[in-house]
Amino acid sequence: MPFNNKSLIRGTYFPPGDKSISHRILILAGQAIGKSEIFNLLQGEDVINTLKAMKLLGVQIKKKKDKYIVFGVPPGSLFEPREAIDFGNSGTGIRLISGLISSNNIKVTLVGDASLSKRPMKRVTDHLTKIGAKIELKKNLFPPIKLKGIGNAVPLSYNISIPSAQIKSAIMLSALNTNGKVKIKEFKTTRDHTENMLYSMGYNIKVRENSLYRFIEMRNNKDLKSIKYTVPGDPSSAAFFISAACLKPGSKLIVKNILLNRTRIGFINTLRDMGGNINITNRKKIHNELVADIKIEQKNNLCSTTLKSKDVPLQIDEIPILSIVASFADGVSIFRGLKELTVKESNRLKLIHQNLKMIGVKSVIKKYDLYIYGNRNLKNGAAIIRHNNDHRILMSFFIANMICKKNNIIKDKSCVKTSYPMFFKHISQFTN
Repeated sequence: MPFNNKSLIRGTYFPPGDKSISHRILILAGQAIGKSEIFNLLQGEDVINTLKAMKLLGVQIKKKKDKYIVFGVPPGSLFEPREAIDFGNSGTGIRLISGLISSNNIKVTLVGDASLSKRPMKRVTDHLTKIGAKIELKKNLFPPIKLKGIGNAVPLSYNISIPSAQIKSAIMLSALNTNGKVKIKEFKTTRDHTENMLYSMGYNIKVRENSLYRFIEMRNNKDLKSIKYTVPGDPSSAAFFISAACLKPGSKLIVKNILLNRTRIGFINTLRDMGGNINITNRKKIHNELVADIKIEQKNNLCSTTLKSKDVPLQIDEIPILSIVASFADGVSIFRGLKELTVKESNRLKLIHQNLKMIGVKSVIKKYDLYIYGNRNLKNGAAIIRHNNDHRILMSFFIANMICKKNNIIKDKSCVKTSYPMFFKHISQFTN
């Protein structure tokens, strides 16, 4: 059935493996002693590029039916690759592995595609140069990253003022081969998958937090143990389906085995605030991550919401799809403090605003706050969507076809391969 303004979302949905966890479990299993097994690894291009990078650094990884087998090399034992490591479009991959390499005595060049080559790396590399790594960037800001790691990295205390799990995880990965205690203070809580995996793998890590800060301490006096790990379903991928089901009364969707980490489900709280009928069942903890099922049975239309800047880091990837939801909700929705959106795969804040205007939705940007003037009228649509090869912008404005008189035009859909290759197939399976 065609996907348009008559569509409802119905069925039982198993989201693909979580992208953030897939990157991290490949890297950490690659530093563990012994053989690890990974199930439900995301098959997107970004994760596969991280897998290839770990192979180039000396880690053996084999695919056997539905699992990946990883034979780790201990911290400090990474190989120096003969060629540059290409991360394609993956900001997560290039930043995390920069951290890993920085405390190994090897020389590596990390490159990416045209989009990644415009994304800032200095926010990560500034921390890594402090431990003794030598790093060169294009225009002192962008990839390629020419990195010479150091074998006797200096243990430091870090204050991370920019709310970024990638910065934090890069530092934590550098700590794996740093003698002494490494301390990190976060000013805003960000996704904590790296910490959870380190706990599960027997590493010496301590985490505590209060109302203002989050503190992490690491000491490399315990080996990383091998692990059997099933990657839970990705909430950021499922967000498109969950949001679409909340858009239209009459939609009924069950989402199975989804990651319910508190740093990743801010968008569910936002949808509930807007009137989304979302129920969570079958909660269970696996490797320190909460996994559950979600049931959406939408009966009423949505209302507007105001999202505070302190809540944005916990749903940063979902702002594009939430902007579509806000367009079809009664009233003015305000998303505050979206500066981090300007340095994603694209300037997402600008693209959301431009595309909303083209499909017939009024929106205003004031500094880094986004105002969306929503109502339950069908939008004009028929717009040529400008997505700048950003997968989340593309998928969000494809979902917008549900609220438009005429379907929007997306000329090149290939960038969904970076995070969700099966997106269009899946959406067709759950559309009535």
